[in-house]
Amino acid sequence: MVHNKLNDEQLLRYSSNILMKEIGEAGQQRLLKSHVLIIGLGGLGCPASQYLASSGVGQLTLVDHDTVSLSNLQRQTLYSVTNIGLHKAKQAADCLLRSNPDINVTAVTEKASQQNLETLVAAADLVLDCTDNRKTRYLINQSCYRLKTPLISAAARGFNGQLIALNPEHDHGCYQCLYPDSVTEPLNCSNAGIAAPVVGIIGASQALNAINYLTLDTITPNALTIDKLPWGYLQSFNGLTQHWQTLYLPRDTSCPVCGGEHAH
Repeated sequence: MVHNKLNDEQLLRYSSNILMKEIGEAGQQRLLKSHVLIIGLGGLGCPASQYLASSGVGQLTLVDHDTVSLSNLQRQTLYSVTNIGLHKAKQAADCLLRSNPDINVTAVTEKASQQNLETLVAAADLVLDCTDNRKTRYLINQSCYRLKTPLISAAARGFNGQLIALNPEHDHGCYQCLYPDSVTEPLNCSNAGIAAPVVGIIGASQALNAINYLTLDTITPNALTIDKLPWGYLQSFNGLTQHWQTLYLPRDTSCPVCGGEHAH
């Protein structure tokens, strides 16, 4: 989808974006020309995709092989009881297009794998990792670093959430540095539970980071936009205290993905 000048309907639909000097009409045009890959349409992927769709990101590719279950409805806001048993990616795509038919949404009902990630990541301007298992996160991280595609990864369980923006062109660490193979992860949403608003906050934060990244060079066109996001900083949220903590992630020189001979 190619957008040059916004039409009257777009000017009205995206007026709240356009009124902000940080986005403006030029930023809105950039959003409409952007392609974001969202992997995982659960508690994180639902709010992330909703805000990106409503904000006018022109192409969204949604990847999830799972189907909707009753236990998902506590936090996965794109679905209803009528969707139980149906593919999340397709139901999410239909819901997003109903709210904003001005964009393109592609549903991929395959599990993210080393084979399909290469093609999917290569086609995107930005990747959002909204999955809930370590193995898939490793594969996404590896593909993004091989193809030099920025990645915003997030996770949540209980009352806690975290996200990190990773840019392969920078010297910070990657997801493999954050969670090496030796680090175990005994808890997840299925056995630890999750407070629904926490995934809403973290998923919305992923979308906000994405919008900032996709529009930033319209704010300062002569600046390096990659320096304007918190690349390489792990942001952790405690839902009980409403407190955010930020820690820098250094590169592990022995990391098999971004360290040693793999460092840029």
